[in-house]
Amino acid sequence: MKNMLTNRKYPLEERMVFFVYLTMSISAMMVVVTNTIIGLPMTSNIKWVLFVIFIVVVTFLYLKKGDMRNLIRNISFILIIFLIFPVLYILSGGIKTSAIPYMIVFLLALINSFSGKLRIFLLVSYLSIAQALMITNYLWPDAFPYVSDEMMILDWATNTPIILILISVLALWVSNEHHYERNKAAAFSREMEQISKSDTLTGIYNRRYMKERVEELYEKNGSVSLFIFDIDGFKEINDSLGHVEGDRILIKVAEYMLDIFGEMTSIRFGGDEFLLIGSGYPDEVMNEKLKKFRKELKDSIDVTISGGVVKYNGNLEEALIKADGLLYQAKEAGRDKVIIED
Repeated sequence: MKNMLTNRKYPLEERMVFFVYLTMSISAMMVVVTNTIIGLPMTSNIKWVLFVIFIVVVTFLYLKKGDMRNLIRNISFILIIFLIFPVLYILSGGIKTSAIPYMIVFLLALINSFSGKLRIFLLVSYLSIAQALMITNYLWPDAFPYVSDEMMILDWATNTPIILILISVLALWVSNEHHYERNKAAAFSREMEQISKSDTLTGIYNRRYMKERVEELYEKNGSVSLFIFDIDGFKEINDSLGHVEGDRILIKVAEYMLDIFGEMTSIRFGGDEFLLIGSGYPDEVMNEKLKKFRKELKDSIDVTISGGVVKYNGNLEEALIKADGLLYQAKEAGRDKVIIED
């Protein structure tokens, strides 16, 4: 029973209905207690005891029959709205008793236990029946049990605190659960956004993140370097050694990018083409990092690269075309070369 309230592996709607069942059974038992305290005859409590038994049975079935929970929920609420609620309202004495505030509690329970067209149907039905009962109570008061002014005051005085507590507990629990679900959805959304910007093979960013990152750095520092390169002869590597080995090389290249150009943003541009985005190094620092990067690739995985380094000037497409031009110049010059824009 405790799991249904606290274990969030269960859908929120299922836990909400269980919480409403629990609230209804507790409230009915508290009515029995208060009726006893204020001196009402035991016969006045029979209806509430029967209601508690009904809710306990429904709750038991709801917990045990996981594949039938929606059906159990729907039947139980239909019985409450169309049969149990009118009987309890009439036998309790109607408008002069605290039936109206309890009706509000049940209204809140209805709102939070259903969704879609079924919720609209049940709400309209419930409000229509409630209105019809109140009009009947007003026009034909003798059809309802007599409630003296003294008993009316006692009933309201004893039940009002219960009702306020029920409303508060229900509102707090529902609010807390919705807050958790909103945070969970927001975290999932952020995770999906991160996944959408990441390359599934290498773990570095993909080109979706490129424009956002370039503009962010340019706005922050006013100086951005773009280094585009690809792996020399990568098609031949794939053809001769297989795609598994090709993937291993791509992963290692990404690892060395992160290790050597840690402050720059590493992106797999597509295929065997990569991009590094940075806030702009002095030429001597960039040359030193490029030298180290190329040496590590040769020594560890026996590959060379060709690429071009350019400065971003506010026009990304133009900068990428220029970097691609330098890359192809490096290819034409014999590969294994990185050309830095003057």
